[in-house]
Amino acid sequence: MAYWNDSLLIGVTQVDDQHRKLIEAIEKLMDACKEGKDKEGIRRSLDYVITFNKDHNRDEENLMERHAYPALSTHKRLHAQFKMRLDALQAEYDRTGVNVATIGKFKALLVEDFIYHIGSDDKKIGEFIQKSGSK
Repeated sequence: MAYWNDSLLIGVTQVDDQHRKLIEAIEKLMDACKEGKDKEGIRRSLDYVITFNKDHNRDEENLMERHAYPALSTHKRLHAQFKMRLDALQAEYDRTGVNVATIGKFKALLVEDFIYHIGSDDKKIGEFIQKSGSK
């Protein structure tokens, strides 16, 4: 399963590299779920995705601040909403473990919503920075 493709590039090297690494981590998590890995192994993968996402969002927000991105506050709200949903999913996983419903929610949030976010919201950041003439 390969979720990454070059259509997700936003044109900012740091962000593109982080997106690629985060999607690779999500792919590993999804593979671990499908392969029925032990609960602790899946939890470690999930924790890594959550930590990496938190660090990425901080870096992305700092980048937007440095470039005076006009939609910074809106984008920060999107990050906060995503984090809340990710925290809720983590809590659900802790309660129920891996099952078809949990895997479906992982896929919906981590794959579909995150990739949509890159392709729509993050692309706007890349376009703004490129227009400003710096990366």
